[in-house]
Amino acid sequence: MADLKRGRAKTRTKVEVTRTLDRGLRVLEVLAEEASLSLSEIARRLDLTPATTSRLLETLRHRDYVRQDEQTGLYDIGPRAFQVGSAFTERLRLHQVAQPVLGRLADELGDTVSLGLRDHGEVIFVDQREGRGMIRMAPRLGVRAPLHCTAAGKVLTAWLWEAALKEVFGEEPFTEFTASTITTWAGLLQELDNTRAQGYAVDLEEYEQQICCLAAPIRGRDGHVVGALSVSRVATRFPRSDPGAFGQKIMTAAADISRRLGFTDGPQAPVHRVAQDGGTTVEIFDD
Repeated sequence: MADLKRGRAKTRTKVEVTRTLDRGLRVLEVLAEEASLSLSEIARRLDLTPATTSRLLETLRHRDYVRQDEQTGLYDIGPRAFQVGSAFTERLRLHQVAQPVLGRLADELGDTVSLGLRDHGEVIFVDQREGRGMIRMAPRLGVRAPLHCTAAGKVLTAWLWEAALKEVFGEEPFTEFTASTITTWAGLLQELDNTRAQGYAVDLEEYEQQICCLAAPIRGRDGHVVGALSVSRVATRFPRSDPGAFGQKIMTAAADISRRLGFTDGPQAPVHRVAQDGGTTVEIFDD
């Protein structure tokens, strides 16, 4: 992980509710309570005009949050709404499943062990266990950090398609935090390639000086990376020249969490080779 002092916890402020969005969410709530409703019935329950309700339903249908039966014309919850709800359930379960593994690993290694999730262009640490070593990092939940220079961030993005990577990371140069921070696309893609090849990612004082991290992917039932198990250690104790044995312990713990989530090891995903500027070719796994 990286500098916890640099992380920022988002605060809530009172803002004006967007009426159209509020109405759209109320449509979803009505459909969640009862399936197969007509436009007029939805309008009646929300006390809206049929014209307004129709516009809301068409927008939601276009985004797959609502579906309409071609034969009856009735409306129901769409696959996208199910996907969003399932993501919440999976992440809640991930948090519950990971807790005992985090504690066990922190006790074994004496280091701070964290559970990280990707939130757009950042990694957010949602659970943490402090080790019993002499030098420890104080846990702070809700801390956010960049993806490009943290071990957790690299693990959470290494298996994304190239197009998704560009959307997540944006344009180079990436923000430099220390002299070791990777700031170029070529360097980042090589780092993600290494992450896929070895099964774990490292942060060698890239976000905070004197702190190194190693992270391994946690996979959901379908094999997609849903989280990162990250261990933080002061640089003087980190096995920089040969982190393999250390990495294997973190990968084993991450695999334990993955199995508890229903993931079973399968064949390696196919590789999509992408030619980069300068003739360098990297491998992007299907996601």
